[in-house]
Amino acid sequence: MTAEPIAPSREAAWPRLMTRDALAETFRRAGVRPGMAVMVHAGLSGLGYLPNGPYDVIHALLDLIGPDGTLLVPTHSGQLTDPADWRNPPVPAEWVDAIRAAMEPFDPARTPVRNRGLLPEFVLRMPGVRRSPHPLNSVAAIGARAAHFTATHPLDESEGVGSPCHKLYEANGHVLLLGVGLDSGTALHAAEFIADSPYLADTRMKVLTGRNEFRRLRKYPGTSEHFEKLRPILKASGALTELALGPYPITLVALAPAVDAALAHMQTDPDWLRTP
Repeated sequence: MTAEPIAPSREAAWPRLMTRDALAETFRRAGVRPGMAVMVHAGLSGLGYLPNGPYDVIHALLDLIGPDGTLLVPTHSGQLTDPADWRNPPVPAEWVDAIRAAMEPFDPARTPVRNRGLLPEFVLRMPGVRRSPHPLNSVAAIGARAAHFTATHPLDESEGVGSPCHKLYEANGHVLLLGVGLDSGTALHAAEFIADSPYLADTRMKVLTGRNEFRRLRKYPGTSEHFEKLRPILKASGALTELALGPYPITLVALAPAVDAALAHMQTDPDWLRTP
């Protein structure tokens, strides 16, 4: 007789069961409220077993923010940069021209998301979703103000004036971080654009803007690895709330106070957001 393989315990495989209702209650405890405009960055590993996958997170958030709220996610497409500049990994130099010629320009309905986790890909499958037209840093939105947030997205203002992130700042929106830190908060780059930080112009980023046409951006943000320095400041002011499911962190940030706090520091230290 062949012995049955021993399955790992449920506790070892999944830290918890998270249904749509359980997720909604968790997000409510974190501070998400009806009518909010909220941009979500998520690393879903560690959140728990989701019976319907990322759709449970999406529907729970939509249940909670209601018909007057708007859900936003980053739908970035870094694969539409110049292959000559790719480093992670690089491609052979002799391939570059062929890749450039074969690359398809940004299409909001078809271009896949890169390096932003599963959640944005599932948001793009939702009925009524809108996606902004930026070929590199697009944002998708569902809800009452989806069209407003995504209608414009200037090429050289990825998080600047006219972008979804800047509009979220103006709308007193929020950023919800699921299993990730403040360094994932794309909208915080709005502070650098509002301050017109000189280092934004140091970029060498080139983006596909048409068939085999690449344009160098005039401004583009760099590292976000030091954004966590904002956490104690925002927590003390009440602009940031934290919730933990075991080791899994959930953070809700009021975007306008966060950007304004960064701007206050940047008045005396223009490099404040990009230094330890």
